Amino acid sequence: MSGPIEELIVHPPEAARIAAIPCPNSYYAYPRLTCLAPVPDAIRPTLESLWSASIHPGRDVLAYRLTDVYVAEEGLVFDGAGQLLSPTRTYHTDDQIRRGHASVLAAIAAGSAPVLDRGVLAKSRGADNYGHFIVEMLPRAWIARTRLGLADWPVLIFDEPEAVRQVATAALQVAGVPAEVIVPLGRAPAFLRELVVIDGLTWHSLYLSPIVMQCLDAVSAAIESGPQADLYATRRPSRTRDFAAEPAIAARLRARGYREIEAAGLSFAEQVAAFKGAQSVVGCMGAALTNIVFCRPGTEVVVFTPCGAAEVFFWMIAEARRLRYREIRCAEIGPQLGPLPWDRLIDVPPAALDRLIGAPPARAAEPGWAGRVSLPALRSVLARVRG
Repeated sequence: MSGPIEELIVHPPEAARIAAIPCPNSYYAYPRLTCLAPVPDAIRPTLESLWSASIHPGRDVLAYRLTDVYVAEEGLVFDGAGQLLSPTRTYHTDDQIRRGHASVLAAIAAGSAPVLDRGVLAKSRGADNYGHFIVEMLPRAWIARTRLGLADWPVLIFDEPEAVRQVATAALQVAGVPAEVIVPLGRAPAFLRELVVIDGLTWHSLYLSPIVMQCLDAVSAAIESGPQADLYATRRPSRTRDFAAEPAIAARLRARGYREIEAAGLSFAEQVAAFKGAQSVVGCMGAALTNIVFCRPGTEVVVFTPCGAAEVFFWMIAEARRLRYREIRCAEIGPQLGPLPWDRLIDVPPAALDRLIGAPPARAAEPGWAGRVSLPALRSVLARVRG
């Protein structure tokens, strides 16, 4: 197809909608920012608009039950005529859509697509990234099981890369999905007689449904917290968006008592446990820091971010989880190391680290607000209110 992509896209038939789950509004606070380098003028207005939006109106989460469709690429769903169902477009580029469309048309002509009776779509653009899977795809499978009663339906996930497929499989099993009904699919088309698609949970850096946090609370409930610790979440083995002087930064953090954690080398349960026990978290923007979704409300989180990153994903997670979030925008140096313009090393002088992070966060004598307010003082306040 060489024409406009919009000509290829259709909405699901109204009869396919099987649920509309209402969501409350979310309320966010402007982030605490430190700018070691100025945010570029090209993205500053967009970031300011997002950071300043204190009320995020709730959106209905919609569920569709589609029949006789094809799943291709990272979760694109086409009908029998080769038209793309709009809820599955997500963040795919036009080229990816055209490639998926061509592969589906070829499969229709040849009758070559493998056939599955039914499935729940937990596969979409970004499925090769741990953070995207945990926040955007795992909740779809959870909703299908807990809200729609589809506990025995297969769950379709992306089959690459292997490390993300393994952790996605483990996360789904913790969520109660048996291993035998987790179905990894590649980019080639597969034909589904029945497919359930969940839409409206997220729109990256623009919207995050409160239901996502309900899901992650439920999924992580059975995993015990790890030991209380201040965590340094490293970017290893990746070097994109990492500290240029990472060894020196890591050494200073260890000297301050931070426990170093390389999330890529841990199981899903180990990652959850570590972040549930965290007293504070420090790290560079990246998939490992998605695990702050498992932190307790009030946990101090410091995220070092390239100054040019048009990205508020971690701030949104922190606000949804009610974390004490700080973002440090840093100068970018060296060549581009990934697909995004800000996928470069970031310049943080090791000698400035103590000043940037500040004193270790104060610890409450007991968990929760009760540890910070004495009971006699609270009774005195209540007595004056009642009076």
